[in-house]
Amino acid sequence: MQAIPKASIEWLVGRLHVSVSDEDVKKDIRRRARRYPNATEAYIERMAEYAVKCHRKNQVLYSAVVSGRL
Repeated sequence: MQAIPKASIEWLVGRLHVSVSDEDVKKDIRRRARRYPNATEAYIERMAEYAVKCHRKNQVLYSAVVSGRL
């Protein structure tokens, strides 16, 4: 199974605002992933799911920073 480009996804998601919806994050990653040669739908979906996980981590970090817990 082909590894997903984690560093690239993390960078792309890090450029998004934390208020962006999960569906918009997935749409952006799916659109970009279709450019990959030989990208199957399963591969693209794995990339999109990883992007949402990264987005969630960014939201948690943001919440900790603005609440003063960090």
